[in-house]
Amino acid sequence: MIGTSILDVYRDLIAVALGIEKADLLFENCQIVDVIPGEIYEGCIAIKNDRIACMEKVRARKVVDLKNLYVTPGFIDGHSHPDYYLTLNEFSDIAVRHGTTAIFAEPDAVINSMGEEGFRMFVSWSKECSLRVYLQIPFISPHDLKVEHPNFELDYERLAEISQDMLVGLGEVVSWSGVISLDKDALRKVEFALDRNLTILGHSSGAKRNKLSAYSIVASSCHEAITPEQGIERLRNGMHLMVREGSIRSDIRVIQRLDSKVDKSWISLVSDGIEPLDLANGYMDAVARKAVEMGLDEIEALRMITVNPARYYGKEREIGIIAPGRYADLAILKDLGRFDVDRTIIGGKIPEPKRTSEKPFSIMRVERVEVEDLKIKHEGIAKIRVAELLSETVNREKIMEVEVKDGSVDGFCKAVLVDRFRNGNVILLPLDGINMQGAIATTVCFDQYNIVAIGIEDELVADAINRVIRMKGGICYLGEKEISLPLPYGGVMSRDVPQVMDKMGRLREVLKEEIPEFENPLNILHFMTFVSLPELKLSNKGIVKVKERKIVSLIVDQ
Repeated sequence: MIGTSILDVYRDLIAVALGIEKADLLFENCQIVDVIPGEIYEGCIAIKNDRIACMEKVRARKVVDLKNLYVTPGFIDGHSHPDYYLTLNEFSDIAVRHGTTAIFAEPDAVINSMGEEGFRMFVSWSKECSLRVYLQIPFISPHDLKVEHPNFELDYERLAEISQDMLVGLGEVVSWSGVISLDKDALRKVEFALDRNLTILGHSSGAKRNKLSAYSIVASSCHEAITPEQGIERLRNGMHLMVREGSIRSDIRVIQRLDSKVDKSWISLVSDGIEPLDLANGYMDAVARKAVEMGLDEIEALRMITVNPARYYGKEREIGIIAPGRYADLAILKDLGRFDVDRTIIGGKIPEPKRTSEKPFSIMRVERVEVEDLKIKHEGIAKIRVAELLSETVNREKIMEVEVKDGSVDGFCKAVLVDRFRNGNVILLPLDGINMQGAIATTVCFDQYNIVAIGIEDELVADAINRVIRMKGGICYLGEKEISLPLPYGGVMSRDVPQVMDKMGRLREVLKEEIPEFENPLNILHFMTFVSLPELKLSNKGIVKVKERKIVSLIVDQ
């Protein structure tokens, strides 16, 4: 209740709980799932304004008989990136249908593709969308100044001012090596968070033993554990373990093999980002359902998407449990074990769908690329760096002696980066491990959001890039089929849900045929610019050798 002191809110709740005043709404005949004692009991839930007054039968202006449906706390995504492919309102409308009532959002796509103006727009969306949104200012702006130019000069004080009381944290500190080497740019952001008592999220992929211990002094969580052993090591270092289950990775089996003695209140299930096609099939409900199918107790799974993330952020007095004084954010379920959502209540009401109304804008400071721009500037035999794809996100550096002919190397696709924010600079890197015949270009690449393309024929790659330029951002695939998806908000988001669903579905199908070795080949482009994962990546400064945090040349002899 904006403009009302919390004491006034509590006075109203006390009056309802004592029967002095009527509740606005009473849910009766509920099977209340209480995640604190781990019990299910029959009762009522009385709501005044947007909060729970009590779980007793009291007088109310409106009574709804839930006919013994289960009522749980609304689901929470403790680490989300709800700002790629869909705008926040459109994302939220789908999410709430699946029982999710709150997200802890790190809008790095918005801030790196649209700057402060985009962040201001995202905050505006956060205030009006269906979901309850808690904000984190992205650390990734950019990842690492040693190897990247920032797309925008950002003032964290201004971003905090724009966020107001929605601000709860500093987004994942991906540069753990920068933190432990006391890099001044990394520590400047950390100090900003510490001064404001913000939660500092971690991203410690590759860190272990002493290095992980040093990093955990700053970062209080990690969502990068992919084995039970890595999960235990993070728990030993006092880090909240966020187990990722989303479109980027499926790591949920980490919890399946944890010892029964592990205190699971230190574990949350999170998405770390979910693409629209996956979101349409389920969100945190699907994550919890999968955990139960693996053998996790249903209430324990529920805790991992409700009270556990709420406690991690210090928000258990607001969300995460069904108790007096908390927001009336509820998931009403037909089946608890299946997390089958009947309806979702946020602030005591069924949320109304919202539509994004703001005019889109996107930055594109390059007019076109020529085929000649995609040629390796060498002829004849040379030692070159090649990125061998080990997975969708990780590659290995190979030094190979090859013949460069007409600016290309037979048998290799090229990854291409075009700097759309600064000067149109083009960076090239041959890839080993895929052999696609078509070409694809996109402005959705973490966390630079420049143009990234992959293909073997320079003419086709240049055509795909130029179509993306003309769209001012989006995705273009050219091959036996042609698929173009405009993303008019920053080159990363659209409010046209049917178009996004249709084009993303078709892209998945065609890329799976082109690159059958990988489950979601789009992730190859997403992570080609993610300069914190090994081993060779692309940035607007050049080819990045990640472990050494330095720019290296394509031709090794140079």
